[in-house]
Amino acid sequence: MAIRQLQPKDKENCRTVCHQTATAPKYIKSKDLVCLLYCDYYVDNEADNCFVVTDEDDNAIGYILCAEDQKKFDKGVKPYLKKARKIDFFDGLMPILESVAFKGLCKKYPAHLHVDILPTGQGQGYGSKLLKALEEHLRAKGIKGVRLGVGGDNTGAHRFYERNGFVLLKNLGGMGRIYGKQL
Repeated sequence: MAIRQLQPKDKENCRTVCHQTATAPKYIKSKDLVCLLYCDYYVDNEADNCFVVTDEDDNAIGYILCAEDQKKFDKGVKPYLKKARKIDFFDGLMPILESVAFKGLCKKYPAHLHVDILPTGQGQGYGSKLLKALEEHLRAKGIKGVRLGVGGDNTGAHRFYERNGFVLLKNLGGMGRIYGKQL
C-alpha cells in the first residue's frame, strides 16, 4: 500500500470509500447524498489538496480530502448542496450550518479535512500517514492551520485526532466536536 496525491482516476473509488465508511442510515441508503456532501466537491475542485492510500493495484482504498480556504469552499460547494437538497433537504443544509460553527475558527484554521479508509486499510497507520502528507503539503503552501468536525459519539476518531496533535476547539455535545491543528 502507498500514499500518493489524488488523481482523476480515483474519483469513483473515493466515492465508494465515502459511501462504505458512512454510518448514518440515510448516508448508507444514498451514495449520492453522502458523496455530494463529503466527497465530490473536494475531488472535483481541490484534488491538489487531497491524498489517497492505495492497494497493491493502485486503487484508492482511503483518502484525506481537504479544502484549503473556507470562503472558496462555501462558493464552490453550492452546486453540490443544491443537488443534495433534492435528495434530503436538511442534510443539504448541513455544510452551511457547519460553516457557521466554523466561523470564528477560519482565520487561525483556514483549511478543513475529511479522512476515510476502508476496513482493509484501517489500523495500519495509514490515517496518520495521510494526515502527515496533507500537513506537509499545506505548510508548503503557507496555510497555518487545519480543522475538522467529528461526530460526538465517535470516540475512536476523537482519540485518533488527539494522538495526531489536534486539539479540541469546540464541543458541540451530541452533535459533535471540532478539532484543529496549527501547522
